[in-house]
Amino acid sequence: VALIAPIGLFYFLSYTPTVKKMDGLKVQRQSLKAEITKAKKAASQLDEIKAAIAATELLFKETANLLPKTKEIPALLRNISDLGKGSGLDFLSFRPGPESPKDFYSEIPVDIMISGPFHNVGYFLDQVSKLERIVTVNNISIGSPKKEGPEMILKSNCKLITYRFTGIGSNPEQKTAGK
Repeated sequence: VALIAPIGLFYFLSYTPTVKKMDGLKVQRQSLKAEITKAKKAASQLDEIKAAIAATELLFKETANLLPKTKEIPALLRNISDLGKGSGLDFLSFRPGPESPKDFYSEIPVDIMISGPFHNVGYFLDQVSKLERIVTVNNISIGSPKKEGPEMILKSNCKLITYRFTGIGSNPEQKTAGK
């Protein structure tokens, strides 16, 4: 009894709690190793993620010219007017309309009335499609033919629509996420 009692006390009071504590520390060590492995993997992908972010930012800057933040209507008017004159057309009217907001951009319509030969109108519309800004042409109507010398002069009406980046989504979740 004198020999078994101290061994039993040692086993129950010292050895068993120490073994349980060691088992808990082994489990904790394994979970920490797993976290370290996960962190190392994420760190190894950090350069790839930074490169992807840089590429995306570069692409955004390049396409920002297509969808500028400011209206730039006077410059657009000059560009379109120069293209029309270069195409041999006469501008009869050029009326910018009210801006209509959409999701993250606004549409700016411009109604134009031009006069000139049919092929010149086609050439003008081709040149408008090659502008740095996004400009769409809608509602083209061609009529009122007049014979002037060897060419047939036509009056054309159309609506040019250009776009402006607003960066504000109509979705409330997008607005809070952007902030």
